[in-house]
Amino acid sequence: MRLAAVAAFVEDSDTGRETATNSFQQWSKRVEEVFTATQQLPEERALLVSALFLRGEEAVTVQSHARQLLGEGAESSVRKILTGPDLTTRLEAVGATVAGRAVSFDDKPGYARAVLIHLWHQRPDIHDPLLVWLDGLVASNTSDVRLTSISGHLVDLAIAENDVSVVNTIKGWVSDNSSERHLDLIAGVLAKAAEADALGPVVRKRLIDWASSEQASEAVARVIALVCRGSLAEHYPLQALARLRHIMRRPERDAAVREAEASLRHMATGLGQLPRVWETVCKWAKDSRSLAGARAFLSILDPEPDPQALQVLLASAQQDHEVADALVEGWTAALEEPGVHEQCRQVLHGWARARAAGDIDSKAVKEILDRIVERQLYTLPISDLIYGVAGVAYDEAIIDLRRDLNFFSRLSASDTFAPEP
Repeated sequence: MRLAAVAAFVEDSDTGRETATNSFQQWSKRVEEVFTATQQLPEERALLVSALFLRGEEAVTVQSHARQLLGEGAESSVRKILTGPDLTTRLEAVGATVAGRAVSFDDKPGYARAVLIHLWHQRPDIHDPLLVWLDGLVASNTSDVRLTSISGHLVDLAIAENDVSVVNTIKGWVSDNSSERHLDLIAGVLAKAAEADALGPVVRKRLIDWASSEQASEAVARVIALVCRGSLAEHYPLQALARLRHIMRRPERDAAVREAEASLRHMATGLGQLPRVWETVCKWAKDSRSLAGARAFLSILDPEPDPQALQVLLASAQQDHEVADALVEGWTAALEEPGVHEQCRQVLHGWARARAAGDIDSKAVKEILDRIVERQLYTLPISDLIYGVAGVAYDEAIIDLRRDLNFFSRLSASDTFAPEP
């Protein structure tokens, strides 16, 4: 077992390195003793492995899954059942603690990791069968406790061993039936792997491959969007943006696209991030006239649930004509993309309500929208804003915005103009 592998589990600091050294020295000899004592006892080693990953679960559950790891069923011979040490004794012999019914290694920090690294190094043939067995553990019980324990051990192992196959296994645990908490946990694990020194570049490449794949499920794309909302966006902002762009290219505005939009908005409100995000999004919208660019642009300008980015951009537009021009150009590109017309309506209505609530500058909104109306009157979202739609009851905020626009004022002077209320 290599000290470097253990060191990879801890923080990069003097304290962290000292902890790694102490942990290695404390447990390496004990782990070797356990494996030496169980050379002819695969069932005891399987019990140890099962206990590592099923931390906090009942001893009988640990035993049952240890048998599954060996490909064996429950013992049927009463003679054999009554022979040998008790289950608690067996677990304690391999280093586990049994309190009540629960099995853990909480009183031995670093021991579980030392065992896992020893197993990975000394028994390389176990890699594939172990990962298949873990797939079964997650599939049979998706509780937060089990998923946290298993994925936590695996991502630490992946980082220590620079082994992306482990990351691929974790990604395989995402399905369209996964709970919100399940997706958050997996995203956290992948984010940790994506920022590791040696493994990180490989994982980040995997993330963009998965995000750009036409076969990517909605759930997998959502997880990638969540990864791009965390510290990855702070440390690798351009890479996070590239992955979000791929997700926003999905044909339907499904939960994955909405998650990517939310991650983009979150990134835009991060300290010092808005200029980079805004420049990138404007480039997408202008250069490609694409669905992804339009979605990204509108998500930044959506005042709900947080108008912070929009407030900054509108205030800047009052001082800098280039920002104002970029807003108009971005709106033009979005309005010319039929796939986001409904989203355009929602954002326009959001502007009206935020304006009425005093959350955004009324003058800035009017100046931008006056320019957009002159250019894009006959696109459906702008036409609906000015003329209204039969049968649709508009709230006062939208009616007030409509009345304030220059084009509407000119039309109101005509005797034949009768907008929908």
